[in-house]
Amino acid sequence: MKIFILTVIAFTYTVTQYHPGGAGGYTNEIHWIKLSQAQEKSKKDGKPLFIFVEAEWCGICKRMLNSVFPQKGITELLTNNFHPVLIDLDSRNAIMFNGEEISERNFARNMQVQQTPTMIFINAEGEVMGRQPGFMDQDELEKLLHYVLSDEFGIVPFSEFQVN
Repeated sequence: MKIFILTVIAFTYTVTQYHPGGAGGYTNEIHWIKLSQAQEKSKKDGKPLFIFVEAEWCGICKRMLNSVFPQKGITELLTNNFHPVLIDLDSRNAIMFNGEEISERNFARNMQVQQTPTMIFINAEGEVMGRQPGFMDQDELEKLLHYVLSDEFGIVPFSEFQVN
């Protein structure tokens, strides 16, 4: 009986850990990269950075990380059109931004982050395109990501873009 139970547990663990990916597969994981790496890639391909500023104590941040970002539409938009970066509001870890070393905490301050979560969009030149504080569900975040990628970004207010 013990062997049967252990076999069931091992099988269940194996099945839950499998994430299809690669050619023809799909994985619902966003591959967050370092800020310096994102900037290097952005300079080469022109894709903007999507920076998610969070904190370990932030329940809303965890909710977005665990329930919004894994949604297929969000994952595909971020993976195909942005370079996603995670920044911890409270971390003193050193990162590189625009060729200068700075802590994650001071980066968030310099970006005028006043609450978590905050999403920041940065272009290939290292300039802030925009910020969006607060929780967003899948539909709202998808609209925001499409807006940032659209020709109407910066011309039409997001509130009007959402209506269309």
